[in-house]
Amino acid sequence: MKKLSLFVFLILIFIQDNLAANIKLKIIENINKIDTLKFNFSQFSFNIEEKGTCYLKRPYFLKCLYEDKKQKQLIINKRSLVIYHERYKKIYYYPLSRSYFLEILDKNKFSKIIMDGNLSSNEGIIQIKFFTKKKGNIIFYFDGDKFDLIGWVINDINNNSTNFKILNLNKNIKIEKKIFDIPAIN
Repeated sequence: MKKLSLFVFLILIFIQDNLAANIKLKIIENINKIDTLKFNFSQFSFNIEEKGTCYLKRPYFLKCLYEDKKQKQLIINKRSLVIYHERYKKIYYYPLSRSYFLEILDKNKFSKIIMDGNLSSNEGIIQIKFFTKKKGNIIFYFDGDKFDLIGWVINDINNNSTNFKILNLNKNIKIEKKIFDIPAIN
């Protein structure tokens, strides 16, 4: 009886691993079909909720326009990550290597995180959990039917948490590369 129980247990683990791998492959297949995105977002970090619109062009281009009085913009242009406050004409540079943006913007790196991450599912939402010592923990959320990225939660190495939700997703629309230019400040 113990051998039969062990055999059934091993078969169930094998089936579960195959189902998880199949879901991960569907997510990656969806990711590989996308070159540009436009979406609205809601971000909650440091007890502040922020909203706005993002434009993404693979690889390595992202611009998020925040709906705030500073007219904040997050801009990633290849290897630079800046926060620009248009109202005050101030620009702040940050190390891109300490964020997950390089992985999210690069299809191959993002696919590797998906394959290496731990998958779980709850109420039609797929979660992929991934951790590195340099960047902390990230949980990606995907729609269980369309396999679209719908957000993430990051707990960085300093234990800061950022919850980012994607809304009104538009795929493969025309986005001019010049919108990702970093403003020149005199």
